[in-house]
Amino acid sequence: LDKRACSANGCACVRGLGQGVYCGNCAVGAGTMAIRKKRVASHAYECSPSGGCCDYGYARDCGTSRARC
Repeated sequence: LDKRACSANGCACVRGLGQGVYCGNCAVGAGTMAIRKKRVASHAYECSPSGGCCDYGYARDCGTSRARC
């Protein structure tokens, strides 16, 4: 994977997730999406346990059944 800038665009993750990359279409519970604010299904996001978020932009696997979650 190429390194990409992660844009702090006002997105927010659900609190309590492990640090990592999550796709916008990632569901982490019944009707709960990993990205709770400014979510785009086809984008990859870096989430922190405190709910911090930044957006890496479009990712080929995001928005599909093989999305990182």
